[in-house]
Amino acid sequence: MEVKEIILVIFVGIWIGCQSPSHESELAVFKSPQIINSQVNDSVELAVFQVEYVTEAFPVFAGKFKFLDKIDVNPENRDTALYKDFMTDFSPIRFNDSLDVNGFELVVDYEQSVKYNEYYRYGSGLYDYYPVYFVNSTKTDKIFLGKDSYVFGIQEALDKEGEYAQWRPIEGRGFDFCGNGRWKLIVHPQEFVLILMRKYKGDYETEMRVRFQVGENIFVSRPFKGRINEKQFSIHDSSYVARVLRETDGQAWAWLFYGAPPREEWVVKTF
Repeated sequence: MEVKEIILVIFVGIWIGCQSPSHESELAVFKSPQIINSQVNDSVELAVFQVEYVTEAFPVFAGKFKFLDKIDVNPENRDTALYKDFMTDFSPIRFNDSLDVNGFELVVDYEQSVKYNEYYRYGSGLYDYYPVYFVNSTKTDKIFLGKDSYVFGIQEALDKEGEYAQWRPIEGRGFDFCGNGRWKLIVHPQEFVLILMRKYKGDYETEMRVRFQVGENIFVSRPFKGRINEKQFSIHDSSYVARVLRETDGQAWAWLFYGAPPREEWVVKTF
C-alpha cells in the first residue's frame, strides 16, 4: 500500500471515529422549574400550616412532567397524556427489565412557595407548599408508586434538644381510609414526578429533610434549612399516630415514620 493510501485510510478512520458516537448522547441536566398555579392570582392570601405536634402527612401528587423551565400545577390543566403510563396496584411489574425504583434522584426546592389546593374551585383556601421532585435522569424507564392523590412520605427536622442533635419526624403516615386506590406510574427518561410538601409556620430554624417510601425503598433527601414549630416533634396524646403506637406497644414507629425514630421513646414504651 502506498504512503498516500495509508494516510487516506488513517484519515478516514479518524473521521469515522469522530462521527460515530462512542457512547450515547448526554442526557439533559435537571433544573428545578418555576412552579405556577394559573388557577389563582398573586393577590390571594395563603392559609398557613400551623401545628403543634406530629401530624398526619399526605404529600400531594401534582403530576408527571418532562424537563421544562415552567410548570403549571392547576389541577384543571393537568396533562392527561400521563394517564397512559398509569397501572393499577394489581398490574404486574416487569421485573425482568429496568422498570424499578432504583435510579431516581430526589431533589427539594424549599425556597420556592407554591399556592395549591386541589379543592380550591369549591371554595377551599389555598395553602403554602414547596416542590419535591423524583427525577429520572437515567436512560431507562423507572416506576413510581402512590395512592389516590398522594404519595408515601414525611418531613423530618434536626432536633437540637439534648446533648446531641438528632433527626426526628415532624409528620407521620396518614390514616388509610381504604385499601384500594394504589397505583404505579412509569416515569420515562427526562421526566420527573412532582410532589408538593407542606410549608409550616414557625420560628424554630433548623435543618430539614424529606423521607419517602417507594415500594420497598426508602429515599432521604439532602438537608436544607427550614422553619417549623419546635412543638412539632411532640406526639399529641389523642392523635391517630399516638393511637397506633399504643396499639402496637410502640413498635409501629418504623412503619409510621418510614424508619425515622420520634422524640419520645416509643420503641420501649409500654402502656
